[in-house]
Amino acid sequence: MSKSSAETWVKVIAILGYISAVALAIVGILMLVGKSILGSIPQFSTMLGGSIGAIFVVAAIITIVIGIFEFIVALNLAKHHNWARIVMIVLAAIGFIGSLASIVSSPVMAIIDLVINGGIFYLLAIDKDIAALFK
Repeated sequence: MSKSSAETWVKVIAILGYISAVALAIVGILMLVGKSILGSIPQFSTMLGGSIGAIFVVAAIITIVIGIFEFIVALNLAKHHNWARIVMIVLAAIGFIGSLASIVSSPVMAIIDLVINGGIFYLLAIDKDIAALFK
């Protein structure tokens, strides 16, 4: 693989990271908005007013923080920082394992996730031309 195509693949992986990060942030924000909307409905206000509501808010904040973290990792991956490559390898491995676990409940999405996470793992962890960009 040439250096320019290796750089292109790193850019593609970074873009996928940006997309994932923005999606996570949006989901977290929607969780907070949804909790507020559901909390205003009398049938849900009691349920979301106690510890379940607090857990919901914490989960939303964690989702937003993970999105911000992933955005920072993708940004640094595009700048060829080796620590970002290592973090992305770990995230791809975790995503691959999670996709294997969900293959029974949602086979089409799991297969898509397996291909994407497996490809990211291969390119960042195994491909020598891409690894050379980070040294």
